[in-house]
Amino acid sequence: MRQALPILSFLIAATAMYLILVNGIELPSEYEIFAALVSIAAIGGLSIAGLFEKSIIRYAYFSAAIQFGYFMLDASTALLIDKSVWFAVIQFINFVIAGGLFAIVISLLYNTVRKEQVPEYSGLYEKNQLLGLVLAVSCLSLGGMPGFNIFVGEYLIYGSLFAVHPALTLMAVFASLVAFIFYFRICYVMFAGTESRKINCGIITKAVLVVLALLTVGLGMLPQILFRVLEMYI
Repeated sequence: MRQALPILSFLIAATAMYLILVNGIELPSEYEIFAALVSIAAIGGLSIAGLFEKSIIRYAYFSAAIQFGYFMLDASTALLIDKSVWFAVIQFINFVIAGGLFAIVISLLYNTVRKEQVPEYSGLYEKNQLLGLVLAVSCLSLGGMPGFNIFVGEYLIYGSLFAVHPALTLMAVFASLVAFIFYFRICYVMFAGTESRKINCGIITKAVLVVLALLTVGLGMLPQILFRVLEMYI
């Protein structure tokens, strides 16, 4: 059961996002900036707390919570500039792809190695190059690296918040930098060191990981594909 917790935390966050989108997002105008500030504070605070986390399972919890904070920031930003929930929909779709990839890899690693502490996964790339690469893709995307799909939503946030107040953009960028360090930490640990033991995964699992990784990079490099699809339905 414990090995499924990373995927469970991802599903809980994704379900909460979906329910919010389906039921609509409405806030009194005087609370819209407050909602954005709370979301920024949540992203930064959770990222800082996660930097000191050693459990790989709880790392997945923090990741899901941070991405939910980004989703709420996208939603509140859309309200601030009188836009539809288009921003939040983009963040939700990109989270399902990159966040799902992250959760699957973490769950697979824990299920195979059966170790709790993050440092115990040092040298992942030497154990399985595919897992190492797709983990790097998911971490860089969730951390908001340009060229990956999650950055698309963050870019929309930065530009829109600047139109509201430049200080909000600065706070959002700072929170995002801390979040990037949070994800880069686990990425660095798993690429550092060497380990002789190999980690094997089935063909179907490999195919799923590769498809999600390609979508993560593809929608980051060509976000207009997602934009055009959404314009047809929203």
